[in-house]
Amino acid sequence: MIDIVIYENAGKGRAKKYRGIIEPKLKELGVDYRFHPTEYPKHATALTRSLCENGADTIIAMGGDGTVHEVLNGLTDPEKITFGVIPAGTGNDFAATLGLPQKPLESLDVILNGTPRYTDYFDFGGVRGINIAGCGIDVDILRHYESKKRKSKIQYFLSLLHCLFRYRPYEVELIDENGVKHAKKAFIACACNGKRFGGGIRICSVADVYDGYLDCILVNDMPRRKMLGALIKLVRGKIHLHKKSEVFHVKRFTMNGKFPVQIDGEIYEDLVFDAKIVSGKLKIFAPAK
Repeated sequence: MIDIVIYENAGKGRAKKYRGIIEPKLKELGVDYRFHPTEYPKHATALTRSLCENGADTIIAMGGDGTVHEVLNGLTDPEKITFGVIPAGTGNDFAATLGLPQKPLESLDVILNGTPRYTDYFDFGGVRGINIAGCGIDVDILRHYESKKRKSKIQYFLSLLHCLFRYRPYEVELIDENGVKHAKKAFIACACNGKRFGGGIRICSVADVYDGYLDCILVNDMPRRKMLGALIKLVRGKIHLHKKSEVFHVKRFTMNGKFPVQIDGEIYEDLVFDAKIVSGKLKIFAPAK
């Protein structure tokens, strides 16, 4: 039995449209399946938890990165579930990192005929994430962007400019794997399992969801006159090359202090930034290499 947790409004209704394409194919192939539409925020987490408690073994998240995040956090025991993604949102950043096709029947084929692979995720003090977690101006931009009714790359850039002129650095204390503390003023700090966020912005091209490590980007504070240039590098996927950037290849990325944090595009207020990689626990359907 394949259980598909679907946010039908994802991608401005794209998920509902894709269901109309996928469901007849499942019937034609004689596949046992059930769709579970979400009805309110965090409902995907509750639905997934209920499915796990009732013996489900194959659960698919159908929607965008937010749906993937919610379903991941509903798994009562990731080792007992084979997880899948049918990308149907606006950004589909984690699906892109996995190399999943964007066409619905092709992504369904990966689930029906692909090979599940152990895929890393990270634990963030009890909250699971699978793509990218961050704090700094990127969170401010995301918060402002999400408040807008219309979503587009232009609107994202306007949010970027809005936040740029109101930004104040986060004072953080980074703790490395040896327990050494480093006082920093962060412009951007991201723990990356996936490669991109924000609907296609490549924050960390070297990240690998199979290597058992987080690739963490910390951009130190800088004069305001230089921030726009840094953000342009961010949008172009070259922020790791900025002279104020530091890159860490670690199992755990911790910063003291409580501040807004985004995990897979979802904002959590007053959360301690403590991301720990988890490997060899969760299998996800992925395209053959």
